[in-house]
Amino acid sequence: MPLVNSFYFRLYLFWLGFVGLRSLLLSLVFSSLFSLAIYISKGANALNKESLMALKEVFYFSFPISFSLSLILMFLLVFKEVFFHNIGRYRLYLYDCKDECIEKPLLSDVTMLWRKWLFVTLWIILIILVIFLGLYKLFTGGFPIEWINGWSLTFLIFIFGGLVFSFGLSRCKKVRIKDA
Repeated sequence: MPLVNSFYFRLYLFWLGFVGLRSLLLSLVFSSLFSLAIYISKGANALNKESLMALKEVFYFSFPISFSLSLILMFLLVFKEVFFHNIGRYRLYLYDCKDECIEKPLLSDVTMLWRKWLFVTLWIILIILVIFLGLYKLFTGGFPIEWINGWSLTFLIFIFGGLVFSFGLSRCKKVRIKDA
């Protein structure tokens, strides 16, 4: 019983922390580098108020793009990274088709898990959105299309993606949970 109470919650927190923090940091680095590259390509003029405002606009423009790309990258890397960390007193192990433990899983080993996670997560989010829009239309008579944007979809991915990650790994036949 303690495994159910704490392990899956800790696994969700691991996923949320890994994906959220690393995506944010990587996107900040990418946006800063992109802004710096634009600044250098334009001649690296003196930094006055106008050029700082322009660099700020370039940073704000490039941040959502770099965040989206880094988020996709972290979604894949978290599947590899989870097999190298102890979560509580437990550890996840990946097995191959011959039922042999893979000591150091590569990205090619976890790609199938990632594809299943991505498929299930997308379907759950779509089902939740359809139910929400249907109930909203039923009770109010309108559609809240302005509520469906990049921020709300990212929020749904962080909620349901982590839940699918936590419970999906526990039900996968190639993944086993053992004492660390």
